[in-house]
Amino acid sequence: MSTPPSNKTLRVALQNVGCKLNTYEVEALANGFDHRGYKIVPFGAQADVYVVNTCTVTGSGDADSRKAVRRAKRQNPAATVVATGCYAQRRPEELDDVGADLVIGNGQKAELIEQLEAHLGGTSVNAFSPQERPRTEQFLSIDGTVPQGRTRGMLQIQDGCDEHCTYCIIPSVRGHSSSRKAGDIVAQARSMVDAGYRELALTGVHTGSYGYDQDDQHALVALLTDISKIDGLARLRLNSIEPGYVDDALIEFAAASPIFCRHFHVPLQSGDDKILKRMGRHYNRAYYAERIERIATLIPDCAIGADVMVGFPGETEEQFAQTKALLCDLPMTYLHVFPYSLREGTAAERLGDHLEKGTKKQRARELIALSEKKRLAFHQRFVGQRLQVLTEGRQDPVTGLQVGLSDNYIKTLFTGTAANNTSIDIEVEQAREDLVFGAQI
Repeated sequence: MSTPPSNKTLRVALQNVGCKLNTYEVEALANGFDHRGYKIVPFGAQADVYVVNTCTVTGSGDADSRKAVRRAKRQNPAATVVATGCYAQRRPEELDDVGADLVIGNGQKAELIEQLEAHLGGTSVNAFSPQERPRTEQFLSIDGTVPQGRTRGMLQIQDGCDEHCTYCIIPSVRGHSSSRKAGDIVAQARSMVDAGYRELALTGVHTGSYGYDQDDQHALVALLTDISKIDGLARLRLNSIEPGYVDDALIEFAAASPIFCRHFHVPLQSGDDKILKRMGRHYNRAYYAERIERIATLIPDCAIGADVMVGFPGETEEQFAQTKALLCDLPMTYLHVFPYSLREGTAAERLGDHLEKGTKKQRARELIALSEKKRLAFHQRFVGQRLQVLTEGRQDPVTGLQVGLSDNYIKTLFTGTAANNTSIDIEVEQAREDLVFGAQI
């Protein structure tokens, strides 16, 4: 489709709500707009087009998505506001009601710019049905020229999920699990490295299932092996992987690879077997514990994080205590804690014994405190030791110190004169729960 001749005068602002995959998609869309001659501006600025990539994992994701659309409309009532993403797929009419001019489903996201241009040209766009599960056939791509930086970049390898956990709405809004072609992934990875990225983080809705839709259960390690061969790539990271897909081949690859980051994020959700079964999770606490212990044994000083849900329907004090005890015992580094949020249309909606909001908040506070304690202990382990960090070329606004990130997910503030986007050694002098301080060696 031909590009409207006025597009070079149009300002486009994009906003992400939700997960790291949504962040990648916003970067890819910005990349596409930039290449077509649009001017990318911050979301808080005056723009002619606003794009909001929405989230619907929880009720707060819905609310934040509506808030972003309203904000865009207030900033420029004459602007065209585009809503896409998971909340747009699930409840398009609610985004219409708060000011979205164009709502695009997840299955149409790769065609968003073309659909926007058709809309601006007065042509009607293809509607989608929220009742139909989408399937990603065409993946958003980045050619390596994202304006925001060249240090760490994300790369989508997969979309959708076929697990159908009883609390989760995502399979219905992201659709069937779909793996991106390995050749396309490697080509994009090479392009991003050539553009200056030193670290790439692979992401998806259910990253561990990469290749399973093509009956290839070894595809993920094969893909990691191919990407690792790219000259100039210093680090390779996985954003998240489900417990049932953390097999020995993956752990052994990670342990042997000179560039795979010492960082695993493995969602737990609950440490009680009965609750796990009610959630539709296909593992038990013993299996999860064995996988985490194996990672910690084969990959010393590995950062290990988990998602944990509290207050699932029917969760008793004893069952919550089981979760807390398991997390206390395991070598976890940090936790992402979520109170259960009822999602209309999920199997968990029909379960009895929904807990009060106050109970869920209290249990979340307990696990957040545990997470802070564990992360502080992990950071303190490195005081007096060397830590290799990748510099980000920016200064911390409070201290004025330079900022970097270690491969095992430790934010570092340091003194020194290192250039942006370089790997340096620092000596850790002080540890805090959220970061460490050090000096360049």
